[in-house]
Parts: sequence; structure tokens; C-alpha cells
Amino acid sequence: MYQVMNGRSFSEPNPLFLKDVFLFGPEGIPLQGKCVVNRFANFADDQLLIWLLHHENRELEGLDGVVMPLYGDWSCNFWHWCNETLTMALTAHLEGFNGRYLVPPVPFAAESLRLIGVPPDRIVVAKECDYHLECMCLVPKQRGGNPEGMPARMKVREVFRSLFAQEAPRHRLYLSRNGHPDNLRKVLHEDALLAMLGKYGFTMLRLEEMPLSEQLAYSCNAEAIVAPHGAGVTHCGFMQEQSLVVEFFAPTYINPCVLLHCDYLRHRYYQITSPCMYTGYQHVMDIEVHGQILGMTLERELSQR
Repeated sequence: MYQVMNGRSFSEPNPLFLKDVFLFGPEGIPLQGKCVVNRFANFADDQLLIWLLHHENRELEGLDGVVMPLYGDWSCNFWHWCNETLTMALTAHLEGFNGRYLVPPVPFAAESLRLIGVPPDRIVVAKECDYHLECMCLVPKQRGGNPEGMPARMKVREVFRSLFAQEAPRHRLYLSRNGHPDNLRKVLHEDALLAMLGKYGFTMLRLEEMPLSEQLAYSCNAEAIVAPHGAGVTHCGFMQEQSLVVEFFAPTYINPCVLLHCDYLRHRYYQITSPCMYTGYQHVMDIEVHGQILGMTLERELSQR
């Protein structure tokens, strides 16, 4: 039977180097001999063992030298990537790590590493295969909701703002999730919402259609972000301090995971939840924005600015 080693929370040695390691499955579960290395912030040991026992071998690709695996563990999600994974990469980069990074196959992952100064030839995009690593490098990893990770997240913010922030914020942004029919948490009657936001000079963005550098050119220079809950609201962490953030929720899913950043940066944060009466909520996770509450909020916050 497999043993499990803690590969996400350790003090010494740091970084941790492990030789002759296999990465199995879409999550890249590390196996060294009979030892499973739990490098994940979001998955318990038992979950990894279940996945590993049901794993069907795929094509095996070898990577020589020292490799830091950054894929899996929800890293294809921008919030998890910025708050849990990119922080690890930046810490390693600043401390002189000169190996390669194995990143998830989403454009923002490789682009963000290039923005923090990692040369492109040291970035490997993970494929649908298993890997054999000559040497795996790990640094401690914290969940995105852990306040102890805020100093590392602020370092990511500092790098991005040094590249994109200008003297005075000028953008008011609405981040739409209605660009694809399969997206969760779409806004109902979005045309009416856009008409209201237009009175206050908001620009609608669909971030999934934009390269990360273009996203950051907007968010680092935004004075207000209004958006349905989603990974795009992560960009509030790159705004100037004391900016306006309005986040929409359906009553069926309320997960205000940007509160740490909003508190840390002293943002003016408002949560607006869809109305829900005695008969229950009829729109599953799509969002019916309460127009009167939003209008009162925008008038109070922006009419004199």
C-alpha cells in the first residue's frame, strides 16, 4: 500500500527536492517509489489515493533536470492560480530557482510566468500524458483563503502593478460571464444592466477573450469593478487601494473569496445577492441583479467622483 508524504506544508528543507518522481493523471499526482507526495492545497490524502488506484496509464514523457510542477489542484482557474500557485512560482523565482516550471494548459499560466520574469524556455505546458521527472522541486503551498499567504500575494500584485499601473485609475469595468452559454453564473437581463452601468461610464469586458497582459492593463488602472462572482473578480487584487468592488451572487451559491484582498487593500466592497422569495430561487446559479440596490450603490459611490 502507498504511503503519503506531506509535500505542501514543510519548513526544512525548503525547497524540497525529490529524485525519480512520476506524475500521474490530469492532476499530476507525484509518486516516488511507494510514496505518494501530496503537493496539493485542495485535495486530501485519501482523494489522491482513490484517484491513483483508478488511474489508467497514459503516454509517459520524461523531463530531465529540475522541474517544479504547477498544474493540477484547480490551477486552471485564475483565482486558484493567482492565490495559490503563482505565488509559489514567484517565491521560487525570486530565490533563484533555475529549473523548469510545468504549468497548466491555460494561456494565463505561461503568460503570467513570463510577466514575473521567467524565461520562456523554462516554461513547459503540461500535456495529456504522465511524466517522469529526474528531479521534482516543491515549495510550501497555502490555500487561497489562508490569510498567512497575503504577503506572497502582495508580491504578485507589486510585480503586475509595476508593469501596468499608471498614475491615476481611469477605468470602470463590468466583467461579463455571458460570453459562452455553458458558463455558470450568467447575468439575466444583461442588456438592462449594461444600460444602467453605461450611465456611469462602465466598459464591459469578457476576460476569457483577452490575453492576460490586456486584462491587467485594464484592472491595474481601474477605479471600479462590477461583476458576477467568478474568477475574473480576482483582478480586484491588482487595483489601486480603496477602489470600488461590487460582486453579484445568486442565493444558491455565495462564496465571497475575494474578501481577503478587499480587506487588505481597504476596497469599498459590496455584495449584491439576487432576490429570493418564499417559493425559492428559480434561476439555479444564474444571477438576477437587484437593480435598485445596484443603482443606490453606484449613485452613492460614483456620482461625486
